[in-house]
Amino acid sequence: MTLRENLTFWGRLYGVRGSLLKQRIQQSSDFVGLAEVLDQTIATYSGGMKRRANLAAGILHQPELLFLDEPTVGIDAQSRHQILDNLRQLNRDGMTMVYTTHYMEEVHQLCSRVIIVDAGEIVTQGDVAQLLSQYECTHLEDLFLKLTGNQLRD
Repeated sequence: MTLRENLTFWGRLYGVRGSLLKQRIQQSSDFVGLAEVLDQTIATYSGGMKRRANLAAGILHQPELLFLDEPTVGIDAQSRHQILDNLRQLNRDGMTMVYTTHYMEEVHQLCSRVIIVDAGEIVTQGDVAQLLSQYECTHLEDLFLKLTGNQLRD
């Protein structure tokens, strides 16, 4: 399946059709830097390209709320940088995101509010700067470890 076919599928699923769908496919693929490879099969894409293709599918219908589950795991630095830039732009444009990750530096770059979850339970939540101050930490990773412990997880 090509990216164009994939985006057409997702667009139709979300009720986007006709010329608007074609326009949105072009916009979303341009946005993530994949317009040049729209007609190549996704199976030939690198891991970073596949992650960017996922983002293109996620924004195709222009949602107000976007859920992202570890969007930068296992990809090269260039793709990670591109995805983070894309997400910052979407946020500046007014899109709200729920972002799950183990990469605390990404949380610090992208998020104004956080929820720290451990073993399925919310440990704390709030404004990033406020939580760092409250728990006397300088980095989110320090805060995370302070609240969840250093014991290795299975």
